[in-house]
Amino acid sequence: MRRQVRIVAGIAGTLALVGAAASCGNDTTAPANKRYVANLNAAAEGGTITSAGSGVVTFEDKGNLITWSMTLTNMTNVTVSHIHLGDATKVGATAGPVIINLFVPNRGPGNEIGTVNGLVAEGTITNANSPTVKLDSLRVLFNNSNAYANVHTAANPGGEIRDQIHPVN
Repeated sequence: MRRQVRIVAGIAGTLALVGAAASCGNDTTAPANKRYVANLNAAAEGGTITSAGSGVVTFEDKGNLITWSMTLTNMTNVTVSHIHLGDATKVGATAGPVIINLFVPNRGPGNEIGTVNGLVAEGTITNANSPTVKLDSLRVLFNNSNAYANVHTAANPGGEIRDQIHPVN
């Protein structure tokens, strides 16, 4: 009888531990991944840039990597897109340096992509594929709105649309 009680108690204890462990992984109670966004427009590019184009770049911090996606609307002849260090209001010689390339079309000058609407690119940023800035530093820049994204075109090689990257949650 004692042996049966110990076996039952052992099984009950094991089931309790399994139930507790399973509830720890419940996605509804787990903290959400940190998200960031840049709502790209010509007005933020400064100067005399006018464009019907716009875009959104979203970032999601997943701990050991940051995923991103870029959607553009009415953008013609895109040449490149980057994350820059600093304030998006700084233009020309005072613009921040490029710290991460986001989108570089596989085309040479004069062969840029035509007008684009929708998802243009997506990817991941890791410590291994980002030689200029590590994830911990990038998080600090994003949390303090000290980095911006922009898109360059053939018509506006210095940049056509941009915005500061800022937290959304």
